[in-house]
Formats: sequence, C-alpha cells, structure tokens
Amino acid sequence: MERSDIKSIGDVLRQAIEETNMQGRLDELRAADLWPRVVGADIASRTMKPLVRSGAMTIRVIDASLRHELTMHRTLILREINRLMQKEVITSIRFIG
Repeated sequence: MERSDIKSIGDVLRQAIEETNMQGRLDELRAADLWPRVVGADIASRTMKPLVRSGAMTIRVIDASLRHELTMHRTLILREINRLMQKEVITSIRFIG
C-alpha cells in the first residue's frame, strides 16, 4: 500500500486540535503559564498556579493583604495577560483565600 498524503506531525496535531475544538483550552493553559511573567517571581511564589475555565482565572492567595493588593490590580493583570496572548483569553480574574 502506497501513501501519497504524507503529513508532518505538526500538521496532524494542528488538524486534531482544530477538529476537537481544543484551541480555546490550550490558550487558557498558556495564559495560566504567563502568571509568573505578569506578576513577577516573588508574587508568583506566594500564590498557587492559576486555574482557568471558560475564560475565568482563579488564583489561590493565602496572604490576605497580598490578595487585596492583587484584587486592586486585577484589571491591569487581566489586560497584560491578554496583551501577551495577543487575544482575549481571560475575561475575569478571581482571587480566593
């Protein structure tokens, strides 16, 4: 049997992602990975890794004063993540204790 439609692994993966509508979820995971870059290593080390579902990012912050400070800057953080993603991936950010 001879194959005439040889595809690269990258093409096969892109096609699979497209067919399963996984691009949005992959974007959310990439956005969560940007957290340390956006807030800095010190703050990132004092928070849990963000969870993102349906555009809503949730970050656990034990320190109440830090949680308050981050809440005050939530809009700036959201804008920066979306700017780095070059599209609107995150629609809201929630800080929990």
